[in-house]
Amino acid sequence: MGLNHSFQLHYDHTQYFHLIGGGNETVTANYYWDCRQRTGNYCLFQYTIKGQGHLQIGDSHYTLKPGDAFLATIPGNQIYSLAPDSINWQFIYLEFSPHFIDQWHQMTQDTPILNFKEHPVFVKNCLALNQIGLQNTFSDYFENTSRSAQFFFDLLRISQHTHQSAQDKYPEWLSHYRQWLDIHYDQDISLEDAADIFNKSKYTLIKVFKYYYQQSPKQYLIDLRIKKAMRLLIEHPELTVKTVAQKCGFQSANYFTKVFHKKTMYSPLKFAKENTLHDSSVHYFNN
Repeated sequence: MGLNHSFQLHYDHTQYFHLIGGGNETVTANYYWDCRQRTGNYCLFQYTIKGQGHLQIGDSHYTLKPGDAFLATIPGNQIYSLAPDSINWQFIYLEFSPHFIDQWHQMTQDTPILNFKEHPVFVKNCLALNQIGLQNTFSDYFENTSRSAQFFFDLLRISQHTHQSAQDKYPEWLSHYRQWLDIHYDQDISLEDAADIFNKSKYTLIKVFKYYYQQSPKQYLIDLRIKKAMRLLIEHPELTVKTVAQKCGFQSANYFTKVFHKKTMYSPLKFAKENTLHDSSVHYFNN
C-alpha cells in the first residue's frame, strides 16, 4: 500500500447510497482533523492498518490500534489525530453519501470504535472497495451503489452485534436509564429525577454510567441534545435559535448557543446557513 493516495467519485445520478471518496494514508506529526470544523455532508469510515491514532468524542478519548476503525458523520463531534506515543499511523478511509446518515449517527453513538480482527472477510472487502475506488474501476454507478450497500449492511450487522454484546454485560437498570435519557432529552430532567426513578444514588448513576459509556450522564445528555439540534437546524432552518433550544431541552437560548459553539465551533445560525439541505435531500434523514 502506498503512502498517500486518495480519490473522489462523481456521478450524474446520486439517488442511492454510494461511495464518493476515500484513500489510504501514512501520517506522522501534525495530522489533525476536527469534524466540528469540516464542511459537507457525508459518512466517514476510517480503518487502522499500522501504528496508532487518537480519537476524541466530547470528553472521551480512545486509542485506535491496528484492526480498529471509527465512524464519523461530517459535520460531527469527533476529533482525530496521530496518537501521542506513535511514530506514524497508516489507515484507509472511505467516504459515503449521507443517505443513511441517521443510522450512521446511531452506530457512532453505540460503538465509537469497532475492532475487526474477528471479521477478516469484511476487512478484505473493505480493502477491495478502497482499491476499486482508487483505480476507478466501477463498471457504473449501480455497481458502486451495490457494493456500498453491501458494505453498509455488513458494517451495521457488526456494529449491532458488538453493541449487543456490550449491552448484555450492562446492568439492566443502566440500559433503561440511557433509554430514558434518549426519550426525555427535550425535557427539563435532572440527576435527582433519575435517582428517584431508578432508585439509585446520584453517585452510583454517575460512576456506573461513566464506567460503561466513557462519559457522565450530563455529558451524554448534552451531546444528544446537540445532535438533535444539528438535525433540526439542517432540516428546519426557519426555526429560531430559541425554538431549537426549547425543542432540544435547553432552558436558555444563550446557554444553548454557548454549548453549541463549544461542541461544533459554529454558532447555531452559521451552522444552519452552511449546512442547509435542499428540499430534494430531505430523504438523507430517514426516520
